[in-house]
Amino acid sequence: MAGDHPDANGRVQRRVDHRRPCAHPIWSQYLLALYDLTTPAPEVGTVVFYMPGATHEFVLHALDPERLIPKDAPIHGSGYRPLIPPNYGYQFKADSDEAALARVQELVDGIVAQKLSPDADFRSLWNKLLADAYPLVH
Repeated sequence: MAGDHPDANGRVQRRVDHRRPCAHPIWSQYLLALYDLTTPAPEVGTVVFYMPGATHEFVLHALDPERLIPKDAPIHGSGYRPLIPPNYGYQFKADSDEAALARVQELVDGIVAQKLSPDADFRSLWNKLLADAYPLVH
């Protein structure tokens, strides 16, 4: 399931709560959050840019199976617990929020179609698919 949840400053965060039992025997639910780095967010402090000119960042976390996000609930306040470190994270450049969403949606579509795994063991494939982005997880 995907949903856009604006925060108090109007920034849109895209959430994908995807159940994929075949990706890992224990971690079957994942959270993908997409952030617009160009909109100030005082509650998170100063954005750290690892890639000059980056406009967006996304992170993909496996979720603790004992603290999942309820279906269709907002991200904040749901009590979920992502596993740390994230499976993936990238900063990248996009011409607009819509272009960034479309790029991330392609990854989600690949996961749903079981052509791309959210499991961290596939980092080299993700890095090839996102060769123009800066990987935040090494």
